[in-house]
Amino acid sequence: MRYALVVLLLLLSPVPASAAEIGGFTLTARAAPVSVLLHTDLLPVPAEPQGEVHLSYTQTELGSGPIGRSLASSVWPGAAVGTGLPQLLGFAYPVQANASHPGGPADESKSGMRTTAGASKAESHAGAKQEVPFLLTADGLSSTSTSAVSATEARSVGVTSAQSISLLAGMVVMSGVRFESVAVSDGSKGSGTSTFSIAEFVVLGQKFPVRSPAAPPDGLLKALEPLGITVKWPEAATKLEGTAATSASRGLTLTVDVLALRTKLGLGGILDGVVAPLLPKELVPLLNPLRKMEVIVGDTQAAANASAAAPLTPPDAPAPQAPLVPPPAAGSSPPLGGTPPVAGVSPPKSVTPVASARAKPRSLLSFPGVPALLVVGGLGVAAACAFGMRSFGTFLLGGTPCPSGHPTGVPDLRVKP
Repeated sequence: MRYALVVLLLLLSPVPASAAEIGGFTLTARAAPVSVLLHTDLLPVPAEPQGEVHLSYTQTELGSGPIGRSLASSVWPGAAVGTGLPQLLGFAYPVQANASHPGGPADESKSGMRTTAGASKAESHAGAKQEVPFLLTADGLSSTSTSAVSATEARSVGVTSAQSISLLAGMVVMSGVRFESVAVSDGSKGSGTSTFSIAEFVVLGQKFPVRSPAAPPDGLLKALEPLGITVKWPEAATKLEGTAATSASRGLTLTVDVLALRTKLGLGGILDGVVAPLLPKELVPLLNPLRKMEVIVGDTQAAANASAAAPLTPPDAPAPQAPLVPPPAAGSSPPLGGTPPVAGVSPPKSVTPVASARAKPRSLLSFPGVPALLVVGGLGVAAACAFGMRSFGTFLLGGTPCPSGHPTGVPDLRVKP
């Protein structure tokens, strides 16, 4: 009886309610520590800029299905070249690592690049020392993009960092650079943050510590002006719209007027007055290959959007039905509000509102259509019948003593006589 009581108590205990889960979701993240945009008149490209290069570039995508993709490239020339080469030339851009789900590969690693992609997470990482003679040298360059989904939230993160970035053969040096964008959605609302920090600038040997991320240091713009360099300070913002969130940090933009810089450095007179007369007329434009160059330090973006899983409708919940209203007779006008009921026509019955689709926790005995009292009563009758059969068998086989004094009951057939 003790075991039967324990089993009965377990059956009557309520089932714990499960946590709400994420239904559909869409996640994207990208990060680039340094991007160089080139403006030139030599390339007949009807777009601005005519060329772009993103150093240590990473990107991830994750969506319902699930479908995941991650990309990492030490030198990424943009989507037009990076993904368009197979269609144009028949081979893929080599400086990249890719992973995808479910098609595969699940992960890929190359020098300074690493990618993984699965059903619930896509991640990419890129980092290596970058050097372009005279233009740029970067140490400790790194970026990571991550898109992941769990039972309660969908999250995208883009992070970039650099120990030092040197431009124009050391004329301008930045150190302690870090940008981060985070976007989260739990199916009911979106949230996110976007931050950046730069420790110090050095222009022609003069230091400019960054006291506040809200504005450039005093005197920095004046120090860059003689070099033909203008600065646009970074901007960080988060946009929330319902369950979606988008966070972005548009990095520090340094615009270099190459023609003005050439004049400041005294190279204009040498190239135009000495070298140009020695070259054929068709090659003279090569002396001015660039018109303008933009260097963007720190560029991150993360976007997340998710919806909660739809609750299941209980099978015993009746579907609401509209009351049947007899059609009006020909030539009669429709009844107005407050009109008394017509004789001989029964008014429509009131419809009981359907219970909420989110079912409350209930015990294991609340079977649809079977009352719990009937189940408990059936268990009790079964227990009483079992006890009665046992007592009746004892009475038939071993209930009364033998008049001759022999033992009663069922003999043990396992013992040999």
